[in-house]
Amino acid sequence: MGEQFSFRFDTPSPYCPLYFALRPSAGAAQIMAETAARYCGLHGFSECPYDKGRLHLSLHTVISRRGPRTGDLEAALRAAERIRATPFPVAFDRLCTFNVRKDKRPTVLCCGDGAEKLAALRDLLRDTLVREGLWRGPVRFEPHLTLVWDWKGVPPSRLDEPIGWIIEDFVLLQTIFGEGRQVERGRWPLRA
Repeated sequence: MGEQFSFRFDTPSPYCPLYFALRPSAGAAQIMAETAARYCGLHGFSECPYDKGRLHLSLHTVISRRGPRTGDLEAALRAAERIRATPFPVAFDRLCTFNVRKDKRPTVLCCGDGAEKLAALRDLLRDTLVREGLWRGPVRFEPHLTLVWDWKGVPPSRLDEPIGWIIEDFVLLQTIFGEGRQVERGRWPLRA
């Protein structure tokens, strides 16, 4: 008897995006997590804020011009090796909620001091990724650090004290959907 035809279809693995980011120092992350918990309680949020290990500032997504492809990770790793920049301070001094979706919205810390240097680092990374055949990404860049996604928001407000740290390195992260976590694929020190 011949082989029986199978109607089994494998489910494709979900796309898990790669992106370059900055991680706050341990001290800054602790203060950010405490700030998020305080504001979530004050405004009656139903969602939990990100824990300090998940906090990051996204710099640039890693994807080819035509969508995800084999080789994107390797291209990103090559690009990261070519980045040359010196460490610099940043400070986040405002809290606001972005209106990007109808169901949940991110409440974020907005960058005050150091925003220009963050934009310059992001532009350098962006140009290097393009030379590796990856997507240029959006031109607009508003440096921020997401604390929580919730259906409620907060009115724009200034923090009593800015939260800052010295940017000394950058990371390549991969989000694992459905698990609420990121995997670090690489870390590079800022160096001239």
